[in-house]
Amino acid sequence: MTTPYYLSFQDEAQAIEVLYTTVSEVTDSEGNIIVEASVTPNYQNISIMGIVYEPAPEPLPEDYVPVPYPAPNFGVNVLVLDSEDPAPIEQYAVQPSPYPQRVWAS
Repeated sequence: MTTPYYLSFQDEAQAIEVLYTTVSEVTDSEGNIIVEASVTPNYQNISIMGIVYEPAPEPLPEDYVPVPYPAPNFGVNVLVLDSEDPAPIEQYAVQPSPYPQRVWAS
């Protein structure tokens, strides 16, 4: 069983801080550096949408400039598996209406 979460972060940096674990050095048992930097996702299914924009008017004017929704406005969808802990992302959850969402294939 899986649960979809539609998330809205202040910006990309905040999303990365919450969704990924960064280790600056990994050493072996003798203290030798094996990896200088490592970034590991905290969830198996992460879909980054990025900045979300308001729907464009129709008909579209030639001089139209996309308008982003106000912050927090960095969209990410996470499909949380039963073996994963959703607690760290629950405070960023939004109800996607009209916030765009991606549909996960089953």
